[in-house]
Amino acid sequence: MKSITKTLLEIEDRARLHFEKTPFLQALLAGIGVIIFWRGIWEWLDVQKISPVVSVMIGSLILLSVGVFVQTFIGNTIIIKNVKQEEQLEKKAIKEMESEVDTEEVTLASLSAKLDSLLQKIDDKK
Repeated sequence: MKSITKTLLEIEDRARLHFEKTPFLQALLAGIGVIIFWRGIWEWLDVQKISPVVSVMIGSLILLSVGVFVQTFIGNTIIIKNVKQEEQLEKKAIKEMESEVDTEEVTLASLSAKLDSLLQKIDDKK
């Protein structure tokens, strides 16, 4: 069993190194692989005539025993919450920048008016 696991891990490592150059192709093939895998599981469960309720119970037990059931659902909630907080911070930063730009525009307009006034006074003295 250890030799099979070791061989599969080596294949996975080589594939990961190969696909570092083409991440889009890796994502595409990974997506296809996941869909085919789940389709196979789905079809197999249908052939075994396992009810949806039993499927949910078995699936939940597997996810709980592997330790990803709560992690997945809570993790997604945390990620969504963090994204919303980041959006709020970005909106706040944009408002502050807009305020600074408005202030700078007023300052530039004021400096431009003073410069025009000085230029006019210089022209009048000549």
